[in-house]
Amino acid sequence: MKTVIGAMMYVAGVVGVAHAADTTIKYEVSTDGLNWSTSLNALPGTQIQVRTRVIWTGATQVYGLEQVTFQPIVSNWTAADHLETTAGTPVNPNNALNPSGNGPGGVGILGGAGTNPSANVPDTPGVWGRVSPFAFVATTTSSYLRGFLGTGTAAGLLRIALSQTTNWIGQGPTSGMGSANNWSAGNGVIAGQLYPEISSPRPGGLEFVPGTDYVVFKFGFTLSAAASARTLSIDTPLSGIRRETHVGPNYGRSVVYWAVTPTDALRPFYDSIAAAPAFVNVVPAPGASLLVVAIGSLAARRRR
Repeated sequence: MKTVIGAMMYVAGVVGVAHAADTTIKYEVSTDGLNWSTSLNALPGTQIQVRTRVIWTGATQVYGLEQVTFQPIVSNWTAADHLETTAGTPVNPNNALNPSGNGPGGVGILGGAGTNPSANVPDTPGVWGRVSPFAFVATTTSSYLRGFLGTGTAAGLLRIALSQTTNWIGQGPTSGMGSANNWSAGNGVIAGQLYPEISSPRPGGLEFVPGTDYVVFKFGFTLSAAASARTLSIDTPLSGIRRETHVGPNYGRSVVYWAVTPTDALRPFYDSIAAAPAFVNVVPAPGASLLVVAIGSLAARRRR
């Protein structure tokens, strides 16, 4: 129960309850990659798939999403939980995320939309990374998406960002290049596609895809086998959405870029951005709970 309360306090106190906004970063969870919801029950040891949708509901008529940058956070994470990673990425220096100690550490294919192979991944079950066509900004062996475990007040939290983003959200210089680590949140998951004004149908899926509701990023994790009830939330605090770093009236405001017309390029929309969380309720099998009770009773009888 304590872990469930802790997760709810995190959502209410740190992230804030999702509210009406022009742009919503919406998390959904699944156990099969086909059926999605904002909350599910799962047994210990289950693989959880997470997808991120970016949805426009503002009054302005838009042509399509150009770029959004955000850092997902999973609460109530334990050292025995396992972040699913992608072959061919560097070994994660934080082995607690990959208990074998020798597995890959990156989430998603290295490269960009125009590299060979493309870093775009299809929106299919069990595939991790930026969903086509949103891998336009390339990742490399020194700048790739991976998991970070929080410490101190952030203990029990998993954060996903580019590998050089070592500071926790909200920490670091507030101006200059260093602000991306991690005051501006500019080195999170950068989901962007080719500007519509310079796009045309091209090989490799580089054409601009218009719309107002996109799946832009997917990741997965496997729950520990521990037979204890808890609730994990997947969310992004407002400070984990990219902030404007250019000096001026918009400095420090959260920003996402939408195209208003087919000839538009990086039109910023400020502040009216929110995240809608998803929840995974770990529910141990009844047999496991009965076994724990039986073991406890046996131990009590032996003490007597």
